[in-house]
Amino acid sequence: MLKIERLRASLADITTLTSRIKELDKQIPTLLGELGCTLTNICGIGPVLAMELLVQVGDPQRFRTEAQFARWCGIAPVALSSGEGHGPARRHRLDLGGNRDVNSILHAVHVTQVRCHQPAKDYMDRKTTNKTKREARRSHKRQLANVIIRHMWRDNDRRTSPAPTIAAAA
Repeated sequence: MLKIERLRASLADITTLTSRIKELDKQIPTLLGELGCTLTNICGIGPVLAMELLVQVGDPQRFRTEAQFARWCGIAPVALSSGEGHGPARRHRLDLGGNRDVNSILHAVHVTQVRCHQPAKDYMDRKTTNKTKREARRSHKRQLANVIIRHMWRDNDRRTSPAPTIAAAA
């Protein structure tokens, strides 16, 4: 009998939390609109992922280049071999450092785009002609990181730049 009471209490907790999550899901698009966030215009990024990206990244201006952002995300490839002689390394591996949460978001966006976004399908088809599927996925995630940070920079510029006044427009 005691186990059934614990199950009932757990069910009540789950029901309460589920209704709270639904309430918050309704508020997120409004908050994103107030911030001027355009991340949801990217195929595969919904309001929850856009919110997660904003929270994880914080101030996007701290990244001066796309490469810095990619390194922070753990998307930039790391040279794997040291004994190949002179010239650039030919083998790379995934960077195991970086922000794994953002990397996970990029992976979810990649999977969504490859499934239902024609430009991403075409990109992967082109890349898999001379790369392995894993290398092509890494390339696509890097491209997504570039697109995301550019959106965040633009959104931040719009938010921080003063609105034009009527006198300045005349």
